[in-house]
Amino acid sequence: MELLGVIRHLHVKGSEKMSKSLKNYITIKDFLKEFSSDQFRMFCLRSRYRSAVEYSDNNMNEAKSILQIIYSFLSSVNAYMKGQLLCEDIREDVLWERLAHTKAAVRAACADDFDTPRAVGAIMDLIHHGNRQLKAVTKQETGSPQSGVVFGAIVSYIVEFLNTAGITLSEGEVTPENKHSAMLCSVIDELVSFRTKVRSFALAVPEATGDMLAEEAKQWEKEERRRLLQERAPLLQACDSLRQDLSLYGITIKDRSTTSTWELSEPNKELEKS
Repeated sequence: MELLGVIRHLHVKGSEKMSKSLKNYITIKDFLKEFSSDQFRMFCLRSRYRSAVEYSDNNMNEAKSILQIIYSFLSSVNAYMKGQLLCEDIREDVLWERLAHTKAAVRAACADDFDTPRAVGAIMDLIHHGNRQLKAVTKQETGSPQSGVVFGAIVSYIVEFLNTAGITLSEGEVTPENKHSAMLCSVIDELVSFRTKVRSFALAVPEATGDMLAEEAKQWEKEERRRLLQERAPLLQACDSLRQDLSLYGITIKDRSTTSTWELSEPNKELEKS
C-alpha cells in the first residue's frame, strides 16, 4: 500500500467476442457457487497485472490450493503455540533470517512493477521453511521452550500481506465473532479431545516388566502390541471413520503422534448440494 496507494480498477482485456451462446464467460453469481472472493484474489495475485490472464478451473484450483496451504500452516503454528504440537528444537535464527529475506523479496517484487506472482512465491517459500521446523515428534527430549515470538512475527507478516491484498482468511479458520461460532469451536474441541483419548488408549502398549531380559522384553512388547492392536482395531476404525465423516463438513483432523488438532476448510460441494 505504501508503494502503490489504493488500487481502484481491474483492467481485463479479451481477444474475442464474449457471449452467453459461446459459453466463454461466467457470472459472479455462478462463480461464487464454486469459488470464493479470497480464491479469486489469490488467482489474480498469481498473474502480472500487465499480462493476459487465463481463467480456468485448473488455475482457480491452484489458487485454492495455495490458500489451503496457508490456512494449514497458520493452523499448525496455532497448535504449536498452544502446546498441542511437539517439535524438535526450533532454529529461531534460521526463521528470523528467512523472515527478513522474505520481507526484502516481497518489497522488491512489489517495487518491480507490482510483480505479485514473485511476492506470493516469496511468501510460500517462507511457509515452506516454517513447515520444515514444525515437524511433529512423539516427545521433546530437551523440553525446550516454545518459540512463539518468531512464529508470531511470521504469522503477523503473512496476515498483513494477505489483508493488503484483500484476502481475509475467513474461510480457513473460525473466529468467535459471536456466540454461535464460539460454541461451534468448543463443541469441535470437545469432540476432537474425546477422539484423541480413544485413539491414545487404542494405541497404548504396556511396557515389559523389569525382570525380563532385554531381548525377551522386546519380543514381548512386539507380540503384545500386535495382540492389542487387533483387539482394539474397532476403536481405531471408529476414529478414522469420524475423521472422514467430519472432513465432509470441512472439519479436518490432523493426528500428530499422541495428540490431534483440527482446522476448518470448505465443506464437500456434493454435501452442500444434497
